[in-house]
Amino acid sequence: MPFVNPRLVALLLAVISAAAMLYVGLYQSRAVNRLWCPILEGSCQAVADASFARPFGIPDGYIGTALYFLIGLLLLGPVESLWIWIPLLVLSALAAVANALGVFDMIKLGSFCVYCLATTLASPFLLWSVWSLRS
Repeated sequence: MPFVNPRLVALLLAVISAAAMLYVGLYQSRAVNRLWCPILEGSCQAVADASFARPFGIPDGYIGTALYFLIGLLLLGPVESLWIWIPLLVLSALAAVANALGVFDMIKLGSFCVYCLATTLASPFLLWSVWSLRS
């Protein structure tokens, strides 16, 4: 079985998730006119425009982008140190919980965002990868 570098996996998942959430955030702030939604045409826009997608009045795409960017930034540091690993673990767990709550909101709405679902599917793997970094 080939060796899998958990830091690299976590970094890759953080970068992909940040990019997906940035795209959603750009649509939410109308920097992008139309949110392309593979598979579920129009559903991504319905989710991005829903009232729950703006906690504290901030597009959640930007909140997710900042969260995943911060995770990626921490992954570039000495993750063997508890002062890096613990915040990294907490932020990764927060991402997983936030994504789960987002799925609950999407179920209530009856529409699903492919980008949000992708980050939701990635979040347990991100959390596992971060957990695997512990010394």
